[in-house]
Amino acid sequence: MVILGDTICAALDKGGGVRFGSDTFAIYTRALLPRSFATLDQKVPLRDKLIASAELVCQTLPVYVDLDAAAISHLASLPVPLTPHVEFEENQTTSHPPWFLINAATIEKHCVVGSGSIVQALLVILQRPWCVLEICCTDTKTIASVREFAQLAAQEDSDTYDAAMELLSHEHRMRMAAPLAPVVADIPDSVSQSKPLPRCSIKALRDMYAAATLTASYNRFWLPLICTIAVYLDISFLDVVRRVREDMDRSGVPKEGRLDWIGLYREILRKIGECV
Repeated sequence: MVILGDTICAALDKGGGVRFGSDTFAIYTRALLPRSFATLDQKVPLRDKLIASAELVCQTLPVYVDLDAAAISHLASLPVPLTPHVEFEENQTTSHPPWFLINAATIEKHCVVGSGSIVQALLVILQRPWCVLEICCTDTKTIASVREFAQLAAQEDSDTYDAAMELLSHEHRMRMAAPLAPVVADIPDSVSQSKPLPRCSIKALRDMYAAATLTASYNRFWLPLICTIAVYLDISFLDVVRRVREDMDRSGVPKEGRLDWIGLYREILRKIGECV
């Protein structure tokens, strides 16, 4: 019997994501295949290119589709810190960080769980910025191969896949670039005492903010926060997510005297003409 793995993942996910086996983070979404790819089999040249590209992705990022009952039994929820204070906050979104992404950044192994074909599974997850950020928690080789796949998809449907290209391109550039001054180590002091100067143009901030907000997505506060801060400081998304985790205690409350991520995000929004 074939069971839709993404459906089971959605049922298991309590906010911290899902693992496959004991040590692998499962990237999934319940999104549907875009209409632009509904007739992919009739576009043979594009289909063949996507299949070849997907094979390269699978060399470092396993993609599981149409799991049987035995495989489904290896899916399980990942933990979310208990935050009883959140229910009393006026804005639960700002008080509750994306623990599923934090778990993705903490776990070393990753996979994709989807349905249909491997190409379809990749096309589906690349529609969702959160899934793309989870991919940005993988190794550099995986990011490079997924970026090539996303580029093929964007050539066919730029409206759907340009955001994925924006995110993957930034992460890949950060992984490949020679490190600048150790801004990550200096973030707590520089942000708490005086806002750090941007390491990018205002246009780059606007482009990333658009990529993170123009697509309907869960928790639309933390998504652009992570994306724009990474661009502002010219560091990887993975660095930002790991630092967010370090700056919170086990209950998810920001540690006293640590980085004010929300304050920095407000400063960025002010610079690009937005407000919180």
